Amino acid sequence: MKQNTKWLLLLLLGMAACSTTKPVPYQAKWNAPFNYADGLQPDQQDQKSRLKYGIINDDQYLYLTLKTQDLRTVQQILQNGLRISFKPAGARQSGHSLLFPVVSREDRKAMQKIDVDIPNSISLNRMLDVFNKEALWKGPLGQRFINLVTTDTGLRSHISVNQNGELSEQLVIPFALLGMNPNQVSTLDLGIQVEGVSSQSGLSPRISVGMGTGMGGFGMGGGGVGVGLGTGNRNGTSDRDVNINLQVKLANSIVE
Repeated sequence: MKQNTKWLLLLLLGMAACSTTKPVPYQAKWNAPFNYADGLQPDQQDQKSRLKYGIINDDQYLYLTLKTQDLRTVQQILQNGLRISFKPAGARQSGHSLLFPVVSREDRKAMQKIDVDIPNSISLNRMLDVFNKEALWKGPLGQRFINLVTTDTGLRSHISVNQNGELSEQLVIPFALLGMNPNQVSTLDLGIQVEGVSSQSGLSPRISVGMGTGMGGFGMGGGGVGVGLGTGNRNGTSDRDVNINLQVKLANSIVE
């Protein structure tokens, strides 16, 4: 009996070790003048979720672009949002994160009713329009909503889906919001995860579908879409969920 217990403990420890996501090293590129305005194309891809990502930086901002045409991953992002976490090298724990898009329970219900067979879906375009107006930022002092239309923080986020069903998400994060100086801290741990359904409990965005159609955010414009959005919420996790952990080495003006 003791021998069986010993093997069981070893098996559980082994499973726990296998479930740990090891950070993937990533070398960011320097944001040469006007580079990001011309569009950053992702140069790496997570094999599980098929989410492509690309990162550049300068001495003030971190620029992140995410793209995917994988149907399941598109569904997850639109129905739950992405949580992007940041931890500068040397910090004990991740004290900053961004939730975008912010998907309320009402938004999720409305998403299930969208007629996805019609190109240029007015309902989905309206949903994306709303998403591009607000993000949820979490820092050491708690979390707060950031209006992406009138923000004075320098933080910018934008999500779109084109006619081929490819989802694009672009983020600009000021290093000042992270409380770090890239000239003094050269490495940043960055996590990209689908927000769990349970963590939405009690979340009440100040903006919801139908409260206007003015475009906020920046960057890539959205086109018509033709993607299936599913009909149910995510219960639990799977090996296809977005769960990317990167160890980003920041670029400087000397690095390409």
